[in-house]
This record gives sequence, C-alpha cells and structure tokens, in this order.
Amino acid sequence: MDKIAEFIVKWRNKIGFLFIIMIVISVLLIPMVRINYDLSEYVPDTEKAKQGLNIVKEEFGMQSFARVMLNYVTLVQAKEIKDQIASIDGVDMVVWLDDSVDINRPQEFISEELLNDYYKDGSALFEVMFEEDEYSSKTNKAVGEIQRIVPENSNVIGSAVDTKSSQDTLANQITKIMVILVPVVIIILMLTTNSYLSSLLFMAVIGTSILLNMGTNIMFKHVSFVTYSIVAALQLAVSMDYSVFLLHEFEAEDKTDILKAMTKALSTSIVSISSSALTTVAGFVALAFMDFTIGKDMGLVFAKGIVFSLLSVILFMPCLILKFYPMIEKSSHKSFLPNFDKFSKLMSRISYLLIAIVLLIAIPSYVAQNQNEFLYGSASFGGGEGTKVYEDEKAIVEKFGRSNPVIILVPNGDYVSEKAMGEEIENLKVVKTVQSFTNSVPEGIPDSFVPIDSYQKLRTEKYSRFIIYLKTGSETELAFDSVSELENIAKKYYGDDYEITGVIPITMDIKEVVNSDYNTVNRLSIVAVMIILLFTFKSVALPILLTLVIELGIFINMAIPYFTGHSMMFIGYLIVSSIQLGATIDYAILLTNNYLEARKTKVKREASRIAVNKSLPSIITSGGILVVAAFLIKWCSSITAVSQIGELIGRGALISIILVVFFLPHVLVVFDKVIEFTDFNHIKDRTEKRHKKLAQKRDELRKKRKGIKWVTKTMRKHNIKKISNEKKK
Repeated sequence: MDKIAEFIVKWRNKIGFLFIIMIVISVLLIPMVRINYDLSEYVPDTEKAKQGLNIVKEEFGMQSFARVMLNYVTLVQAKEIKDQIASIDGVDMVVWLDDSVDINRPQEFISEELLNDYYKDGSALFEVMFEEDEYSSKTNKAVGEIQRIVPENSNVIGSAVDTKSSQDTLANQITKIMVILVPVVIIILMLTTNSYLSSLLFMAVIGTSILLNMGTNIMFKHVSFVTYSIVAALQLAVSMDYSVFLLHEFEAEDKTDILKAMTKALSTSIVSISSSALTTVAGFVALAFMDFTIGKDMGLVFAKGIVFSLLSVILFMPCLILKFYPMIEKSSHKSFLPNFDKFSKLMSRISYLLIAIVLLIAIPSYVAQNQNEFLYGSASFGGGEGTKVYEDEKAIVEKFGRSNPVIILVPNGDYVSEKAMGEEIENLKVVKTVQSFTNSVPEGIPDSFVPIDSYQKLRTEKYSRFIIYLKTGSETELAFDSVSELENIAKKYYGDDYEITGVIPITMDIKEVVNSDYNTVNRLSIVAVMIILLFTFKSVALPILLTLVIELGIFINMAIPYFTGHSMMFIGYLIVSSIQLGATIDYAILLTNNYLEARKTKVKREASRIAVNKSLPSIITSGGILVVAAFLIKWCSSITAVSQIGELIGRGALISIILVVFFLPHVLVVFDKVIEFTDFNHIKDRTEKRHKKLAQKRDELRKKRKGIKWVTKTMRKHNIKKISNEKKK
C-alpha cells in the first residue's frame, strides 16, 4: 500500500486534472441516459404474461389505457367531449355508454347496470385506449391534450397518466431532494468535523463520484426511474464516511511534511476504506442475481456508484486536501460534539437489560416480517397521497369502482369459438365490458367489408384480440382469481393456444418471480458480506455476530409495517434488506475494530466502553447523513414506491445505529472468549503449540524407544554370554 500511496501523492496534480476531464464528460452524458418507467420490462421473457405482452406489441402495437371522469355534465355534453378525445392524435379508441345504447333515448330505457358503469349522478366515465404504450412521447402528448380538453373539475387516471406524472415530477423531485440534502449534510459535517472547509471538500469529492456514476449510466440500455430517483442521495449518504475516515487519518499524522503525512494516511486507510466499501458493494451486487431484473438495474448502478466514491476518495480527495490544506488549517475549529464518556459508562451498567430487551423484540420481529402484505406491481408506482393523481384515482373509484383491462389473444379464424368465449366472459359478474371483433361486427359481415382501421384494432392475420375490463383493482385476490377464471375459459375453447396479458397478469408473474428472488438475494448478500468480514477481521465468530446484529435490525424494520397494518412494496423489501445490510455493517465494523484495539490493553467491559466513546462521533456523522437523506426521499417524492423505499432505508439505518451503539458492545463482551478462541492468529498459535507438544512427545517417544532398544540389546548380549558360559561348563 505504501507504493500505491506514494504514486497517488506524487502524481496528484495529473490525477486531479483527469478527474476534472471525467466530470465534464459525465455532465455531458447525463442528459443522454434513458430513464425507464416500464415495470414489465424487468419481467423475464419466460413468463407467460410477458410472452403475451411481446406478441401484443408485435401484432397490435403496445397500447396503454386511461380513465376519464367528467363531472356535472349531461349525456349530450359527455358525448361531445368523448368525440373530441377520440380525435386526438395518439388516442386509439374511447369506450363509453354510446357504444352500447342510443344516448338520445330517455334514461329510463337504458339498463341501470350499464348506466351505472358509465354515467352516474351527473358524472360520465370514459375508458380510453392509446395507440402506443404509456412511455411513448405520442401517448404523453395525448394525455396532456386530454387534460387540456376536459373541464378543470374532471379526473384523469391510468398507467399513461401515472407515467406522465412521474416524468413531469421526477427531475424536480431529485433537484428538490438534493437542494435540501446538500446544505443539511454540510451542516452535519461542520458540527462533527474540525474544519469548516473540509465539509465542502467532502461534498466536492462525493459530488464528483455522483456525477461520474450518473454519466456512466450511458453504458446501460436504460435505468429504472426508481434507481434514478434515489441513487444520488443514497450514494452521498452511504459513502460519505470514506472521506471522513481518510481526513481523520491525515489529521492524526505529523504535519511537518504534509506530503509524507498524506502518504502515510493513505497507506493506513486504503485497506479499511476498501473493506468498508466492499461490504456495501456486496449487498448491492447481490441484487443483480434477481430474476426480476429491476434488481440488476439497481444493484449495478448502486455498486458502480460506491466504486466511484471509493476511487474519488482514494485518488481525488488527496489532491484537494493537499491543494487547500492551508485554508483547511485556517478554517479549523473544535468539534461541537460532546464527550460521550458518561453515555458509554451508562450503557455498560445496563448491558444485561439491553440484551434482554433486544432478545424479546427479536423473536416477534422475525415472525412478523414474514407475515407482511406485499404489493408486487404498478399499484405502488402511482402518485402518493396528496397528489392530483392520487385524488383523481380516489374520486373515480368511489363513484364507478375500479377497472383494469386484461387482453386475451386467440388464433384468428374460428368465429364460433370467439363468439361463444366472448359471451361466456361477458356473463362473469366481475367483467364490466368486453371489446372484441365478434361483438363489434354483426355476424355474417365479411372481413373485407369492415373498415381497415376498425379491423386492425381487434384482428390481425394471426390473432383476434379480446379487451376485457374487470371491476377489480390490480393487486387483489379477486383480481388474481378473475384472471385465473379467464384463463380457464380460454383453455376451454382454445386449449393452450392463447395468450393473456395486462397489468394484473404481469403483476401475477412479478409475484411469482420475486417470491423466489428473496431467498437468493438475502443469502447472497449475507454470504458475500460475511466472506469480506472473514478476511477483514481474520476471525470466524465476528462475521457471524456482526451480520446477525444487522440482520436483527432488518427484521425489526420489516416487522413495523406488519404491526402498523400497512402493505409494502415487495421490491422495496428486497432492495432495502440488501442496502441496510451493506450500508450499516460499516458502523458495526468501526465499533468492533475499536473494541479489538482497546481489548489489547483493557478488560472487556472497559474495552466496550472505550469502543462506544470512540466510535460514536463517526457513527453519528455517517449514520445521521444516511437517515436524513433517506427520509428526505420519503418526504419529497410523490411516487409511492420511491417514497416507501426512502422510509424503509431511513428507518432501517436508524434501527441499525441503535443496535450497533446499544446492543453490539454487549454482544462483544458476552462472546469475548469465543471471539478470542476463533481468531485466526489465536488458532494459529494454538496449532503451533499443539505441533510443539506433538513434537516433544515424538522426541520423548524416540528417547524411550532408544532406551528400550539399548536395554533389550544389553539384555540380549547378557543372555547370549550367559548361555555360552553354561555350555562351556
């Protein structure tokens, strides 16, 4: 490490210039990174609903849906606005009451059930289908045009609306998060470090790594909007302690020669910083092994960000410190953090009480976190409470209930089977309406007589399409059972020669995939972190103990939604488990290192007290930044999934900090003998002693054997001599 440190210090100016060039390139590349809002993109192509979706894209083009509710309108006024919406470029069709009955007839002659589906209490509801998917610019413009045409008191919802809302607000929300977070982080650093300028240097270094990470995302086909929303804030929060650690090492050195001081600080800290970064990277890389590939998307982007943070701290930060060292000295001040000696003594006195409390919480938390109610699909990606999207959704559902389209594709040509299947589906109570070729075109009309535009909406050379609107949400048992019933009906008429897709079937696929992903991600992240800890501490017991403490924090974090009765997004559960383990294990490593150092000269209780006292400033700095960043994501994001991930990370980090500070020191004391017994050096010493004892025993045996041989040989000679004398006589 000495040679690496010497190289960095020697070539610091050229390294700094190289980083500046990379920053400029990254800033130019960031606008070119494609942001993906399509959750189905991450479902494996082997899943049936995804296969159906691909066929729909090839045969009919990928379409999207929206629901529009007009308030305080007559049937005639609603019809006029419907025609305006239908004429918008990008709108494929608008389904409403007038498709089934003559709206000029008195309402008394219209079926009450049909009327309640489309017109109720002066409100009209349209089901809108767009020509392209919700992620196209054409659909985006069409949604904007609909919102412009309809009266201000109208409500517009659907996947296309959610996507437009997310696209419109995402950049603003990221900016808002960073505008609040950066000053807060600077204040935290100023309060917990010994120089005002060093706080700005920290931000410059981590800011550099964030820009490099965001710019190099150009290497991917696209980045999910969930990843894009939170990566900058979390990268800042998770990797800030690398900078703090290097500066602390530098400040501890003799500054007579600042170049030598930096070389020594780098040489001392590279291994520790790298170990800390690797545990975090391991947690993120584990996500890349998910079959639901949004995990790969997030895992690789986050892991790459941590690597850039590590490189920026090791390579770029020494350049800045040495360049601005005189100014750092001038802006130095005393740390505003108090002495934690009294606190650490108190913790030592109530150790057994704290252990008992944690163990009492542990068992119900472990059980409860397995009982959570999860959301698997796009239901959790809409606008959160208080947003226009949320209020519109609430208003439409309260008046007309829910509606979710499901698409079934069947082979083209069997008119009788199509007609019979369509009628059977229409008779299901959960079905609101069915759009198909057989119920849109009178029987006996040749295909050639049907307008080409109408024909292409529901038929191709290979397939006929059924668009079925279900009166359910997208993630309920009724929705899943209804799709299963539709599949059974399709099998009845076509065997396995059909395709089914839509939000609900895709959600069912996601549920099936991610349920198997959890064990994979959890085991991989735990094993990877434990292997790194094994080489870091050269101990068998410590990796197990430290991982168990953080895993306990994860159990408690994930049990809270169950006890509070809230459903949670499953992808959030997977992601946060890895992030909480990878990011907060650093606090446990720091405290354990300080304990082992103090244990060389102190008894175990005194060593734990010293470890707490010495570790708290760094844990408060790093952990405080992570908690603040995560909760800012929660408070600033109107996207439910992003907000929930922020809440889970912030709460998880806080729980991990509490366990590391209050619980881990006593775990180290209780298992002190086990830690000593399983230490590699101790094992090596014991092995060497055992070998010495065995060698001594072998030597003693050899001596005994030699003695026995000598006695035997002497006795044999004596006997031979005695026998020969007797013979002579």
